Amino acid sequence: MPKNHTYVLGINAYDHDVSACLLRDGEIAYAIEKERITRQKHAGGFFQEVVDYCLQAEGITLDDVDLVVRNCYVLPVEDLEVRMIYQGDMIDRERAQATKSPLYLPKSNKVMTVSHHLAHAYSAFAVCPFDEGVVMVVDGVGSYSSDIKEPGQLTEGVNPLARESESYYKFKGSKLETLKKVWLQPCRGLLSDEFFHMEGLGALYSRVSCYIFADWNKCGEVMGLAPYGRPNSFRPLLELKDGKLRVPEWDVEFNRPWTPGDDKKWEASPAMKHWEDVAWRVQDDTEKVLIERARWLRETTGAKNLCIAGGVALNCVANGCIVREAGFDNVWIQPAAGDNGIAIGCAYYGHLAIQKRTRTFVMKHALLGVDYKDNDVRNAANRLLLSRKTFNGPGRSICSETAKLLSEGNVFGWFQGGSEFGPRALGNRSILADPRRAEMKDKLNKRVKFRQAFRPFAPIVRYERAKDIFVGEDESPFMLRAKHVRAEWKDRIPAIVHVDGTARVQTVRREHNERMYDLLTEFEKLTGVPLLVNTSFNIKGEPIVETPRDAVNCFLYTGIDYLALHDMLVSKNVLYKIFSPFVKVYHEAMVRPRDATD
Repeated sequence: MPKNHTYVLGINAYDHDVSACLLRDGEIAYAIEKERITRQKHAGGFFQEVVDYCLQAEGITLDDVDLVVRNCYVLPVEDLEVRMIYQGDMIDRERAQATKSPLYLPKSNKVMTVSHHLAHAYSAFAVCPFDEGVVMVVDGVGSYSSDIKEPGQLTEGVNPLARESESYYKFKGSKLETLKKVWLQPCRGLLSDEFFHMEGLGALYSRVSCYIFADWNKCGEVMGLAPYGRPNSFRPLLELKDGKLRVPEWDVEFNRPWTPGDDKKWEASPAMKHWEDVAWRVQDDTEKVLIERARWLRETTGAKNLCIAGGVALNCVANGCIVREAGFDNVWIQPAAGDNGIAIGCAYYGHLAIQKRTRTFVMKHALLGVDYKDNDVRNAANRLLLSRKTFNGPGRSICSETAKLLSEGNVFGWFQGGSEFGPRALGNRSILADPRRAEMKDKLNKRVKFRQAFRPFAPIVRYERAKDIFVGEDESPFMLRAKHVRAEWKDRIPAIVHVDGTARVQTVRREHNERMYDLLTEFEKLTGVPLLVNTSFNIKGEPIVETPRDAVNCFLYTGIDYLALHDMLVSKNVLYKIFSPFVKVYHEAMVRPRDATD
């Protein structure tokens, strides 16, 4: 049978947030993160599961793929795989997978590697809605300068052990040009902790995350904690002068790190006010540096359009500042801005730079997972403890029934279509609730998400109504910018207003997610409010649900009141009330142990 399509496979390999993205004729066909399949958050290791997921979803084999492009920020993938032979970095099961895979130590010339920040840049500009503009990439740590082999990457005269921290580019059509790179210089460190002491914006933010939460990857929690801090009560942690970034050394003033295993819970620590102040400081410093960098980029190039990628681009508060203050007409942020999005960048580097194709695709939504069949849903919901009813007849849709139950104060698990790619739930794998109820935030944190009380919840709103409720007319389809809530609405929707008066907004157009749009419309008909509380369909320490079975399990083990699986409304029956204590004991015994801040 003749081959009808051209396929490019992009892979973020081995370290945290392993992922894959499959292009079909230059458009994203599927993309998935390993954590969604293995149920281990930020899963690393070999990439067999994500490759198989994409190929099986498309109904092809690896032989049908024309080009495979990979990246790992630690080392070039081929170098890393040689080290893995003798270092024993893979578990036995994955080592067995790797030895059978043609993508492990490949001999084919259709498998190649691209450097880290270049992959981030391609993940943004290659799928943005602009024909020309500039790109800002800021993350924790990228490739060594000596490992960057692509031409024009400004590595001349740079210490070979320096690593990428910030990169700036301009683009027109399918062509990308590097303008500036900021390097992390090698530094002394204890064993492998050099990263935390490097003078870089992302590295510093991760250091603060580790200091407050004992985990470098809790930067979102640092951002959420920051508004509780006292302004300017702590000395600056970043200094930017004449375009050069300096990170003052920490000293004995930083003497209250969170240590998991302490007798007291994190929330009860006497260091809380200190942590809040440090969080405020690093967030404020970060915003100032990013705004100044963005202004420099605009003034240097005259560009009107800005794209952003890299882990720091997940800071929606800083993104909101850039939108308002940097002077660009348009700002577009890759929804998978962290290293999961590297898979998209790898794929498009292959499509544009290697295959020499032109840009034709715009990423209007991030719903890139498999659309599970109704039979999968019915099988998953066929549990003794559950009741099921289908709503798809005239005048009784799942949207109208869900809107009614939400307006009565119930919490919903919402499972529709393909899963979102990236860290945000954007309307297909969501937990939904009524934003008019002030108590809803505490209810969700305690009964459903099991997480710290300070963490805010985001609104999902119809695009046409967003400007009436939030300041600014810019679109926010990926929940990656914070907006101020208009004064007349703050008391009407208290569940989504953070302590600083902002909200992490997601706007929805009907052509991008028809079912979510219709649900919001039905809720407004009943309440006059065109938005809902939207948080990811998971509990602390676990990835967002991927399959119908994942959704049902999360529903059973939490305080979610109802579950919408496609057109099916699922509820907990009388037997559940009898056996729920045993269900919860079983769940706690089966899930992995989590620390106090997870």
